[in-house]
Amino acid sequence: MIHVLLPQAGSYRDITGYLRERGAQVTVVASGAQGMSGKRAIVMSMLSPKLLRCFGLWKRTDRVLVVGWQALPVLALVKARLLPRPERLLVMSCFVHGKRARRLADRVLRALRVPGLGFIAFSPGEARNLVQNVGMAEHDVHCHLWRQELDGRASPQGDDGSIFAGGFSNRDYDLLLEAAEPLPAPLVIVASQRNQIRQPARGSTRILRDLPEAEFEGLLARSSVVAMPLRGLGEACGQSVLLRVLRHGKPLVATRHEAIEAYLGADYPGFVPHDDVQAMRQALAHALEHPARREELAQRVRLAAGKLEGRGEPGAEIEQFLLG
Repeated sequence: MIHVLLPQAGSYRDITGYLRERGAQVTVVASGAQGMSGKRAIVMSMLSPKLLRCFGLWKRTDRVLVVGWQALPVLALVKARLLPRPERLLVMSCFVHGKRARRLADRVLRALRVPGLGFIAFSPGEARNLVQNVGMAEHDVHCHLWRQELDGRASPQGDDGSIFAGGFSNRDYDLLLEAAEPLPAPLVIVASQRNQIRQPARGSTRILRDLPEAEFEGLLARSSVVAMPLRGLGEACGQSVLLRVLRHGKPLVATRHEAIEAYLGADYPGFVPHDDVQAMRQALAHALEHPARREELAQRVRLAAGKLEGRGEPGAEIEQFLLG
C-alpha cells in the first residue's frame, strides 16, 4: 500500500488525488498553512503533534511518500526504529535557497539515511546536491517537472503594456526595479510580505503583497511581458509563476536558472545572466519595443507548455517512482 504524508491539507492535490484514486492513504502530519512558509514556521511544523498519526500507519511492506520538511522527524523516527522502515520511502519538496541552511540540511539528511530511501527532486541543482552532498545514489534520486492545475485561473486578456513580476522564493526584485527604472512601461510586482524590496524610484511602479491567486494571475495575464528576476543560487524556484506563464503563453524574460531551463530549454532566448541589471533592462526593452520579439518568446513558451502537457499525469510519474 502507498501512504502519502502531507504538511497541510490540499497540497500537491494533482499528485495526491491521482494516488488516492488508486488506493493510497493520504495523511496530514503537520499544521502548516497554505502557501509559502518561513524557516521558523517550517521548524515549528516539524514538531507538530500530528506526527503521532504516523504510529501504526504503515507496515514494512508499504511504500511511503513524505512531502516537505516533515521528512526529517519521520526519518529520525524510522532511524531510531520507533517507526517501521517501509519497503520504499521517498521524500519530496525538501529544497532550500540559502547556503547555510542547505549545508545544515545536508548534514542532517546524510545522518538520517536508511535503506530504501529516495528523493524526488524538482530541479537539476537539487538532484545534484543530493548525490554530491547527501551521498545518495543517482538511481535513488528522481527528477520531476512539478506541475499541477493551479487555482485562480484568469481568462485571456489583452496586453496593457505593463511588465509583471511575481512570486516569493529566490527573487531579486531590487535588480528588477533598477533595470526597469528608465523604461516607459509600468511595472507591477506581486510579492510576499517576507520579500524585502526597496522603495521604487518612479511612480509607475506598483508593489503589491500577497494577493489572492485570481488577482495575481489576472495581472500576469494582462501584462505585455513577464519578468522573473532570480538569484543565481538556490534550487527549485519560480515554477508556480512559470506554470501561469505557460498557461497564458506570455513572453517571459527570466534570469537563467536550471529550475526554469528544465521547462523552457537551455536555448530559450529570453534568459539573461543573474546579477546583470543591464542585460535585464535590454531584454525587457527589446521585448516591449518589438512585437516580433514578444511573439518569438511567446511561441517558445507555448511550445514548452505543449511538451509539459505531453508528459501526462504528474501523479502517474510519482507512482512509478514509488513502485520502481
